[in-house]
Amino acid sequence: MARTEGFGELRWEEVGDLRGEDGEGACPADFRERADAICDESAAPLPGPPVPPGLGRPHPDRARQFSPFAALRGYYELVHEKEVVPEERRPLAEEEARAIQETLESLPRGAQVRCTFYENAGYRTVCGTVSQVDMIYHDLWIVRRRIPFREICALEAL
Repeated sequence: MARTEGFGELRWEEVGDLRGEDGEGACPADFRERADAICDESAAPLPGPPVPPGLGRPHPDRARQFSPFAALRGYYELVHEKEVVPEERRPLAEEEARAIQETLESLPRGAQVRCTFYENAGYRTVCGTVSQVDMIYHDLWIVRRRIPFREICALEAL
């Protein structure tokens, strides 16, 4: 069977009235008026088949086959974790620890910061807005990320 043989009998179908049974529809009035105008103008049948011969599927949901799909949940997070180069944690000097502590004490909520901290056998750097500095539990919150004070190795206000 040739590819064009299956499409020979396809024709455009006219859409019926947009109003419901009671004459009123769920559509806004201006939409109904525009649809009526379009239907009046296009009362003549459309020429030719709806799809040129040999183009494939003529139905409206043809593009569904190309929709994005994540087959493996959590895969990209796992890959990003593996990107961190494993390093040994280096101890902070007293001067560095004191400077970080002073910065944390003077840091207002909503400030922009760049924070480098130790996590999962590697150093990470995060830039963002400070949502909370918790002096009771010793945590710095940058947007929704919780960073314990003991893990911070560099903190810079932007």
